[in-house]
Amino acid sequence: MSKQALAVDPGTAEKPRVGRSIGVLVSGQAAAQILTLAVSPILTRLYSPQDFGAVAVFAGLLAFFGVVACLRYDLSIALPARDRDAENLVALCLLCVAATSALCALGVLFFGESLILTLNWSIDAAALWLLPFGVASAGLYTVIERWMVRMQYFGQLAQTRLLRSVIANLVQLGGYGFGVLALMGGTVIGHGTGGLFYAIREIRRRRGGDVKLVRIVALARRYKDFPLYSTWTAIFNVAGVHLVPLIFSALFGAAVVGHFAFALRMISAPISLIGAAIGSVFFSQAPAAMRAGRLPEAAEALRRKLANAGIPALVLLVCAGPDLFAAVFGERWRMAGHYARWMAPWIYFQFQFSPLSCLPDVMELQKMELIAQFSTFAVRLATLAMCYGFSVAADPSIAVFSAVSAVAYLGMLTLFMSRVGVRLRTMVTHDAGRILVFCAWALPSILLFSGESGWRSLVSAAYFLGLSAFWMRRTLRPTQTDDERW
Repeated sequence: MSKQALAVDPGTAEKPRVGRSIGVLVSGQAAAQILTLAVSPILTRLYSPQDFGAVAVFAGLLAFFGVVACLRYDLSIALPARDRDAENLVALCLLCVAATSALCALGVLFFGESLILTLNWSIDAAALWLLPFGVASAGLYTVIERWMVRMQYFGQLAQTRLLRSVIANLVQLGGYGFGVLALMGGTVIGHGTGGLFYAIREIRRRRGGDVKLVRIVALARRYKDFPLYSTWTAIFNVAGVHLVPLIFSALFGAAVVGHFAFALRMISAPISLIGAAIGSVFFSQAPAAMRAGRLPEAAEALRRKLANAGIPALVLLVCAGPDLFAAVFGERWRMAGHYARWMAPWIYFQFQFSPLSCLPDVMELQKMELIAQFSTFAVRLATLAMCYGFSVAADPSIAVFSAVSAVAYLGMLTLFMSRVGVRLRTMVTHDAGRILVFCAWALPSILLFSGESGWRSLVSAAYFLGLSAFWMRRTLRPTQTDDERW
């Protein structure tokens, strides 16, 4: 048996420490996100809110196609005990990506101009051809990422994520003369380069000798619940977020979409920075934890870490969101700060939910997940429909949608955690207590902050940053107890 196969068999090999794996991924993702955040104040002065609005529509369409590019078979790559089966699942995913990209290209060919008119989209029709290439690059990256998670190549995964961020930001900065096309192309090229670089190296290493068509077909049948149920679940989940920019673009124009999408992008950074990295590690270890009967303890311990880690951002955005955005990104982005303030509770619960959303996949409860995601999607869509029906303006619509989204994510988190035996009362008691503790410690900073430039605001910012660093260090510090839960 190969060394890689032993790495995924909990009964035959020593697994890497969970805390150390999380640290590796968080470090790599942190570097990628810090780079993106550092570049953002430059991009907001090079591109207008209308430009970001046009890119938000593209990102929404790319998310819809990209999330189903593999028909969700990518989620099954971590499940087989044998690497040979996992390799065939990778081949199956790549075939699905090729088919989805081709269908997307046909859609652009026949319906591209109609789509631009319907969405009130301020781009040239030729730029829409980036969409099928984006689907292919996003699908390839997803497959490679799932494979690296299975093999527990967390160091290489961190490097790949950093490479993706570097290339995307270089394209967006260097291609400023091309306008919106550079913003759209940066995402596509970043995903494609990050996935292709590792794919070529892994193909050379393994050579795919065990990939057979008969095995691909057998595994497609074995894991048929993923395309049958998880595909729709993913669509509803993506629609709950990315359908909003598309609707707002048609109703309110590119400027509103630009502020909304930029605020969402900035405050979602913690999800990418910490949540996605921790989620990857959790998904690689959760099947073994479930077999050993330790899944409830591990899931709740992880959720508490995520809840604690999200508190500083929650407090900061609620107290100083508009002033923060105006100071960092320019005065014309103050409205994005107001949107960020309204979104803060939503993102706080999503931050906890995202890494734990694999629980139904681990327990093979795709039907339950589908119902939950559809219900959430229906509630959020109904909220937008009511706002439109009552002619609610853009800003109140975003505020209401954000509040409903917060409740929806809390509901899904409660449902999934209840399946492993963790009650809502336990979660609320812990989170409320920790929020109160942090607010008590941050009270001097809150009292000193004035919203204007001056020594009071500087002292307030310095104190809050120091407190947040101390809080995060204590929250994310790996312990022996964490590893024993696995």
